[in-house]
Amino acid sequence: REIHRCPHHILFMVALPWHNEGWSGWRRHLSGSPLKLLVICVMQIALLFIGLVIGIGRAECKVNVKNGSDVTVDCSTCVRHSFVSWQQIVLLVLGLVIISIGIMASLFRSKRMCRIYGLIMMVYAFIVGLTSLLTGLDSVVLNDARESVEDPECAAEVQLMVTTTRINAVLFALDCLLDIAGAVYAIKSKELFEFQEIVDHHVKFQKDYSQL
Repeated sequence: REIHRCPHHILFMVALPWHNEGWSGWRRHLSGSPLKLLVICVMQIALLFIGLVIGIGRAECKVNVKNGSDVTVDCSTCVRHSFVSWQQIVLLVLGLVIISIGIMASLFRSKRMCRIYGLIMMVYAFIVGLTSLLTGLDSVVLNDARESVEDPECAAEVQLMVTTTRINAVLFALDCLLDIAGAVYAIKSKELFEFQEIVDHHVKFQKDYSQL
């Protein structure tokens, strides 16, 4: 009886050279830098969803800065968001697409994907690190604004803004560290793949030469 397989399944099986070696093959090929790169990618995905969950139920109020130092909150503009915005969904999808490059680079042992993922992570590390710094400064300004609010309900909303902003600053900092680690291990994985190719070619040459 003829068995038909999906082309995507065949492509995946061919691209993973250790698919028929069992658990020992996975341990042998996914070790060292490629394994660490895969773990970093998984942690990045987890961080994306944590940030998405934290964004649900966030509060937003308009903050006015007068004379360069006086910070006030317009309590009439306070809004509680109990849903995920389309901007957050776009950022989530974009993040998943970029992280998938790192996952495929690790699984498929692709030097090209390692290079692409590493370059993107270096740029992201700078942007996210700067965002973490600015978000931390925002939390200080919001905390000063909260102290000037007399309405208890409005003060609670502003306090929620301060808490959410501080958490986001920490998440951005963690994301920056993961981006740096991802770039480093993508470069190391690329170098490892290149070295293994040289070794494989040398072994193949010795085998062919011995058969002459």
